[in-house]
Amino acid sequence: MIEIITIVNGMLEENCYVVHNGQTCLIVDPGSEANKIIDTIKTNGLNPLGILITHSHFDHIGALEEIKKEYPNAIVVNNKNKADQSIGLFKFKVIENPGHTEDSVSYYFDMNNILFSGDFVFKGTIGNYPEGMEDDMVKSLNIFKYMPTNVEVYPGHGPSTTVKEELENNPFLRGI
Repeated sequence: MIEIITIVNGMLEENCYVVHNGQTCLIVDPGSEANKIIDTIKTNGLNPLGILITHSHFDHIGALEEIKKEYPNAIVVNNKNKADQSIGLFKFKVIENPGHTEDSVSYYFDMNNILFSGDFVFKGTIGNYPEGMEDDMVKSLNIFKYMPTNVEVYPGHGPSTTVKEELENNPFLRGI
């Protein structure tokens, strides 16, 4: 069983997540405030095995270099890693979902019904997208049609939600 610690950081209040099993952990989107992230990991007695990056905007990778210095053995996973991944006891899928950015990915822990969506989907809305990326965003949103409705969605900003809640209430996802 895994647990999730949310660390809201930076002026844009980005969500950094520490996904752990009580001993080892993965860090999702170390946005800024590296000391806050490192203190949380040390306070909980965790050993970071990996760092997952949903996309390369500054508010999601601002503390990456400091975190890598502190934990040089942690494996960095991003859009260059495809399909199924396994780091320690953590197993997850890397799902490409361009739209917000060309390098946007989500991390789906299917055994735990958890999705880390970055800035792709938020509670009640979606991430902004540059002109010319509309079709990519629409294609990416279609992944929600195929996900179990009980999947918890942990976005890059704001509160968590579920696939069911978004399919029913998110105006960008209704009817897909």
